[in-house]
Amino acid sequence: MGQDYPTEIVFGEAKSFGREAFEVVDIKRMKSLASHFPGAILVFSTMKEASDLSPDEVSRMAKLAEWGREYIIDRRETRAPVIVLTATELFTPFSVQETWKQMGGRHAELIERGWVGVDDLRVLADLTQQLYLNMPSYGT
Repeated sequence: MGQDYPTEIVFGEAKSFGREAFEVVDIKRMKSLASHFPGAILVFSTMKEASDLSPDEVSRMAKLAEWGREYIIDRRETRAPVIVLTATELFTPFSVQETWKQMGGRHAELIERGWVGVDDLRVLADLTQQLYLNMPSYGT
């Protein structure tokens, strides 16, 4: 048996390869959902590479992620973790961990600690925010 994680509510915004695909209205919609469902996980996924995300898209998602990091004492969890999935994660042939190791650089650095498990959505949120939104780790 693996880890026993609690059931999570997940909302997603999926895009293909469009430029400026994650618009202000998408961020507002996700924030509204998170306000109505505290603790829900928000996923932004795109089939494009991280390098193809515009600075404005990154900025918009980072602002939402910062808001979502607020710790809610009554719930004992963050308000709304934000996960960013790019072509790297969506088209991985076997596992995200193996793909990140093979990529080297920052991806490999974040996953090199053997205990880091991207099967925990809140850990995945922390890691993808560091990689794609240029944010510090939750622990910083």
